[in-house]
Amino acid sequence: MIIPVTVVTGFLGAGKSTLVEGWLSALPRDETAVIVNERGDVGIDGELLASHVSRLREITAGCVCCETQAELASALVELSGLSPAPRRILVETSGAASPAGVIRALTRGKARERLRLDGVITVIDASRVERALSFDLAVEQLGFADVVVMSHADVADEAALDATEARLVLHAPGAVMVRAGRDRTVPSLDALLERREEVLRILPEAAGAHAAIDAVSLVVDGPLDEERFADWVEGALGAVEARVLRVKGILAMEGLDARVVVQGVGEAIEVTVGAPWGDTAPTSRLVILGLGLEHQSLEAGFAACAALPDPNDAG
Repeated sequence: MIIPVTVVTGFLGAGKSTLVEGWLSALPRDETAVIVNERGDVGIDGELLASHVSRLREITAGCVCCETQAELASALVELSGLSPAPRRILVETSGAASPAGVIRALTRGKARERLRLDGVITVIDASRVERALSFDLAVEQLGFADVVVMSHADVADEAALDATEARLVLHAPGAVMVRAGRDRTVPSLDALLERREEVLRILPEAAGAHAAIDAVSLVVDGPLDEERFADWVEGALGAVEARVLRVKGILAMEGLDARVVVQGVGEAIEVTVGAPWGDTAPTSRLVILGLGLEHQSLEAGFAACAALPDPNDAG
């Protein structure tokens, strides 16, 4: 069994643990495992969450994005090997950590065989967005997001929240945007993650130009040729992998009736089969987040991956 792993990240004081506690209270206690990363010798968040799960690991020796990435990988493998195995693993990062380290840990060694990234949820305090965005780390955390939760949203009026959300979209293309007040009225984890494919935003070029992190939004109406796409990933993306923070998308592949879900970080890109297309017209959408990306070259390369029309279908 491949176990989905959800990463919850966010800047210091954003309210991650409060949201995680709310989600855990709605999940079966014995089916979810949690890894909490805190800075400091004594874990506070872990103690708060312990009553909601039977399997919890705390990492307090340093950030999982760097110093304790090996400890994180070990904890992930350990939890995935339990019997019975958890049906989901939640990783709550330190407010001083980048999600990149967690994603890399998922794509190496035994973890790659047992686990898959289910999504990255970034929490940001709606009342302190201006301050948070002055830190590169907070901007990076947004860049990795599949879901952005604006916490403390009940302290601002609707117009201010709309303006804040419009600003956050520039830093988190392709992310679901939700608002949370002190009553924790946030959709369930599954409901949030299921909405991702609806909101892979294709940003206007002018808007993307103002983001702190380059966001290249690519779209092809119809399926891709699998071989050409694989060559493009290895060649075009491989050439800039050191500058790529995150790749995420939902693709249509020629000859396959189901969605292909692509996500990863840097050189570690994971491809899984998603839900059937059904009555939805197949469309291939990919968002690449990074630094110093060449938009036109990536757009041209992705467009060249389109499957060629079948001559037998010609009228």
